[in-house]
Amino acid sequence: MDNIVNITQNNLQVSGSNIHFVTGGDKNNPPLFLLHSFYLSGVVFNSLIADLSKGFFLVIPDLPGFGSSQKLKQINTSENYAKVLEVIRKHLDLKKISLFGFSSGGVVALKYAILFPKEVYRLSVQGTPYYYRDYDIILRDKIILRLTALFPHLPRLLKWLAKYQFVWMILRAFYKNLDRTMAILGDTRLEEAIKNISPQAAYEWGQDIIKVDLRDDLKKILCPVQIIIGRKDPYLSLPSVYRMAGLISNPEVTVIREGDHELTVKETKKVVEKLVDFLTYDFQG
Repeated sequence: MDNIVNITQNNLQVSGSNIHFVTGGDKNNPPLFLLHSFYLSGVVFNSLIADLSKGFFLVIPDLPGFGSSQKLKQINTSENYAKVLEVIRKHLDLKKISLFGFSSGGVVALKYAILFPKEVYRLSVQGTPYYYRDYDIILRDKIILRLTALFPHLPRLLKWLAKYQFVWMILRAFYKNLDRTMAILGDTRLEEAIKNISPQAAYEWGQDIIKVDLRDDLKKILCPVQIIIGRKDPYLSLPSVYRMAGLISNPEVTVIREGDHELTVKETKKVVEKLVDFLTYDFQG
């Protein structure tokens, strides 16, 4: 991140928990929050923020219980994570903000726009579910996510297993694209992400994700919403995405033809291009 201007590491006490977030870019630029997905941390955006910091003031939190942030003392849910974002916004004295959420981080972004609709300028999500019965999750990952949510010791077990290389040999056989993904992430090592998680936060947020249902709440969002989807995303089908868009008053669906669920790390330039176009487009013009 050497070529990003004004990078600052920040820590903020929120209801007794230390929350870590990075800020980057000129604070006079429009503020943009980047929200990571389940089991990851803010460093997943390292490949995006060099370009984004040129035109935006970036705020990149480690959601509670992940990365360098402590878990919340109350239950760790997307709604409570959204409330943490509002504390950060007020702490930084920001006016209207835009948000970009990757995968389950998009649920947090949607929750924020539902809870604080007047504080959001634009909202973009990528690979994000809105209703658990409309989330076309593949069997392998359905098993892992449900085990995480139903078996609270699984994250603790993964943290312990992450110390041993033979585990990653097995994972590479299980996830054929693991090496490519980790190479793209660079210093964002999957091992480190797992080692740093709070098992309780992973368990509680996992339960929250597999029961997500925003169907009745999406209408409360007042701002334009961009939904980015890779045509080859194994979790979400295009019909599912368009059903989600139909519940939002001002939606824009962006389909990346060759993309899959990990667009944010695999198709960085395309995501940045589509995101910047959306955030800077004059809808009134």
